[in-house]
Amino acid sequence: MSALYAHVRYFVADAVDEWRHAPGPNVLATATIAAVLFVAGANLLVVANLSQNVARWRNDLRVSVYLVDGADPAAIETLRAGLAGLQGVARVDVVGKDEALKRFRESFPDLGDVPAQLGSNPLPASLEVILTPGPASRTAAAAIGASARASVAVEDVRYDQGFLDRIDALLGVARWGGGVFGAVVFTAVAFVVAGVLRLTVYTRRDEIDIMLLVGASPSFVRGPFLVAGLAQGLGGGILAVLAVEAARRTARTYAGAPPAALLDFLAGRPVPAGAALALVAIGGALGVVSAWFAVRGARLAIR
Repeated sequence: MSALYAHVRYFVADAVDEWRHAPGPNVLATATIAAVLFVAGANLLVVANLSQNVARWRNDLRVSVYLVDGADPAAIETLRAGLAGLQGVARVDVVGKDEALKRFRESFPDLGDVPAQLGSNPLPASLEVILTPGPASRTAAAAIGASARASVAVEDVRYDQGFLDRIDALLGVARWGGGVFGAVVFTAVAFVVAGVLRLTVYTRRDEIDIMLLVGASPSFVRGPFLVAGLAQGLGGGILAVLAVEAARRTARTYAGAPPAALLDFLAGRPVPAGAALALVAIGGALGVVSAWFAVRGARLAIR
């Protein structure tokens, strides 16, 4: 254990000296990793926010049953009671025409004068059926639609299950496509960073040759470079996470009213802690792999 501790201590000390005496290649490698991970972090930010919003919508899934103007109140009450008794229904709320107009004006303040210009309230009354969250919500929504359409008091039935399914499918494509694209880009970046770090290896080839002549093993010689690569990767990952959060806050601060709603939808919450840690860990792994390629490729220095 003491020998391992001594080796690790030497690796760290040598890596620190390397950073101090040759900051250029190390900073360039760190910045390259940070730039790539920033793009990955921005993708994680959007996907995480979309996933959270879709999950919240699923937990608040509802079916809107629009009523015919002038429908018989008794028929409406019979329909409401029948829908409330269906499996998977949490409750049924009656939304009158005045309440529908109020909601419209709250949601679309710029269009609030349109009903007054028409001379009457064009919005229909409706029954708002709140579903119990869970995997059975799709079946419950279909049953509600079939039951409601059979009533003469119903004009139309709307629910957004299909929309949520399409969003889920797009998220799946984004996750898989982003993963494949990220793997390709990370591999390319590993070779690019390795080329940068190889310059550091060549500048120390005389020192490395002397170490090998006095009996140092190749793994012992490579150790400091791998530690430096790990530091570069972790530093790049931390910088990328901080840059993503800074960009998110800046965009939300300076965005106007129309873009602000979209930004809240796509970037209202920061990158989850687990995803941020994973991004930093990927940066560390990318730095180590890049350093490994660098020292493996420097055949003149390490044989």
